[in-house]
Amino acid sequence: MNSVVRAVAWSQLFLYGGLLLCVLLKPAGLAANDGISYFGIFRVTFVPYAIGLLGSAYFCRQTANNLRGSNLGPVRLVMSAVATLTVIIVLTPYAAGRWVDDTHTTCGSILFILQLLLSGWLIVRLRYIWWSIALSLAELAGGILSAIYLGPLHGFLFQSQVLFQLAFGTLLVLSLRALPVPASQHVS
Repeated sequence: MNSVVRAVAWSQLFLYGGLLLCVLLKPAGLAANDGISYFGIFRVTFVPYAIGLLGSAYFCRQTANNLRGSNLGPVRLVMSAVATLTVIIVLTPYAAGRWVDDTHTTCGSILFILQLLLSGWLIVRLRYIWWSIALSLAELAGGILSAIYLGPLHGFLFQSQVLFQLAFGTLLVLSLRALPVPASQHVS
């Protein structure tokens, strides 16, 4: 496994490890329809939420840094943006007022859009291999459901966001393993 794939894997482990701790500490978040960000507004869950998301952001940045000089410029660009947007999302809890909520939601929307665009690029780059299409469709379904559940008081925003991120992360790991990365990026 090369350093790029390893950085993406660590990013995913931080994200889902933090979310698992949050759900164990405050299971009401599964039904609150406030998404992943629900856990960022409570003292009991803020630390695992912040460590999970900021750790994920750090390894997204590492992924981007490890791709310098590679032929995967769009991956590098999106992973760098994802890192920055994730930090902003953590620093702008949606419950802190209208402007902060708007910033939070806008950053989350941009993050999802960039990930979807990258997924489309990966499909083409992988020559339409079936699993890239299947994972991108799962990601798209999660994105559509997330958009639907942003408004109502009850729904499955957390679950749809997790579906989206899980499909994207899996697509990214599998794609980076399948695509040629320059030899300088491989760790023996």
